[in-house]
Amino acid sequence: MKRTILLLLSMFFLSLSGCNLLKSKAITLVTDRAEMAAYVEHFNGLGQDYRVEIAYKKKPELILSENGKTADLLIGSYLNSPLLMEQFEPLDKLFTRERIDREAFYPELLDRGRLNKKQVLLPISFNLPAVFFKPEAIDITLPGLVIPLATLREQGAEYNLLKEDRFIRMGFSPLWEERFLYLNSVMWGTSFKEAEEEKLAWDEEAMQKALDYSRSWINEDNSGVDKNIEFVNRYLYEPMVKLMEEERILFYLTSSAEFFSLLEGMGEDRDFRWLSRENRIPVEEEILFIGIPGNAKNKKRALVFLEWLFAPDTQQEILNMNHRKRLKVFGIGNGFSALQKVNELSFPQAYPMLIGHIPAANMLSFPQNLPADWREIKSQVIIPWLLDSLTFEQEQST
Repeated sequence: MKRTILLLLSMFFLSLSGCNLLKSKAITLVTDRAEMAAYVEHFNGLGQDYRVEIAYKKKPELILSENGKTADLLIGSYLNSPLLMEQFEPLDKLFTRERIDREAFYPELLDRGRLNKKQVLLPISFNLPAVFFKPEAIDITLPGLVIPLATLREQGAEYNLLKEDRFIRMGFSPLWEERFLYLNSVMWGTSFKEAEEEKLAWDEEAMQKALDYSRSWINEDNSGVDKNIEFVNRYLYEPMVKLMEEERILFYLTSSAEFFSLLEGMGEDRDFRWLSRENRIPVEEEILFIGIPGNAKNKKRALVFLEWLFAPDTQQEILNMNHRKRLKVFGIGNGFSALQKVNELSFPQAYPMLIGHIPAANMLSFPQNLPADWREIKSQVIIPWLLDSLTFEQEQST
C-alpha cells in the first residue's frame, strides 16, 4: 500500500514539474489584434517543444513601461515611435544568418523599423486607401491600378446634379470622409513625423497646398460648404456602399483593411482603384509591427516564431486558413503583407478581384515614423483642425 502511495505521489510531482517545465518553455505574445490568436494556435499545433501564449492588451506598447511586466513578443501599430524603438532587441542576426530574407520586404517599409542602423522591428502588414465605384457610371477608362486625385475631382464634378438648388447626387466631396482630409494632406507632401523631444513636425507649405486644393474643390466644383453639408445630412446616414450602388454618389473611399466584406461576392458591377497623386499611393499609417522587447525572458524562442511568421510558405498557409476557418479578416494581419512576393503571387490567388491590382513597390509612399499616441493626436487634433480650416471661412461669412 505504501509503495502504491509513494508511486502515485511520485507521478503527481513529476506531472507538476512537467507542467512547470512546459510553462517555463512558453513565450508570451502581447497584442491588440484578435486575428493573431488563430496564427498562434496554428504555430502551437506544429509540434514545437514550446508554446506561444497570447495576451490581449488594448495598447500593447504600454507593457514596455509597466514595472515588473514583460513580454517575449509585441505586435501592434505605432511601435516604431523612436522612443519605443529604443526598448526593443536588435533583430539583425535574423538576416545575417539568413533565417529571414531581408530582400523579401519592401525596402522603404523595412526601413521604418530601423533605429541607429539596427533593425529592431519587423513590419507585418500595411493597408492602402481604395476608391470603389460602378464602372458604367464613369465617363472615362481609368488606369488599371490607381485613380489620380485630379480624376476623382473631375469625374466627381461631372457627376454632380442639382435640383431646385439642392444636390440630388454628388460624385465626391472632401467633407464626406475624415480619412480623406488626412490622406489629401499626405498626398501633397505634408509628411507628418515625430521629431526631437516628442514633438510633431510637418511641411507647412505642403499642408497649405492640400487645404487650398480641398477648399477650391468644395467651393468651385461642389458649390460651397453649405451644399456639401446639406447633402451629407440628407443622404449620408445610409452606408456609402449602398449610396454608390443606388448611384446617389459616384465614389466611395475606404481602406483595404475593410476588404473582407467588400471583396466578398464582388461582381462586375463594382470596381476599385487605389487613391493616388503623381502615381504614388499613400500607405495608411497604421502599419503593423512585431518586435522583441529588450527585457524579454525568452528571446531565442521568440526569434524562432519570427522566422516562422516571415516564411512565405507560412503566409500562404495563413491566407488559406483565413478561408478555411472563415476568419473575418483580410490578408495577413488584416492587411497586405510586408513581403512583396506574397502580395504579388499569393494574394491574387486568395482574392481573385486583386488580379491586376497589386501595385509595384515604387508606387507606394510609406509614412514617416509617428508618435505612439498618433491615433489620439490624429482624431483629436489633426482631423478637427483640418475640418475647421475648410469650414471656418464659410461659417464666418454666414
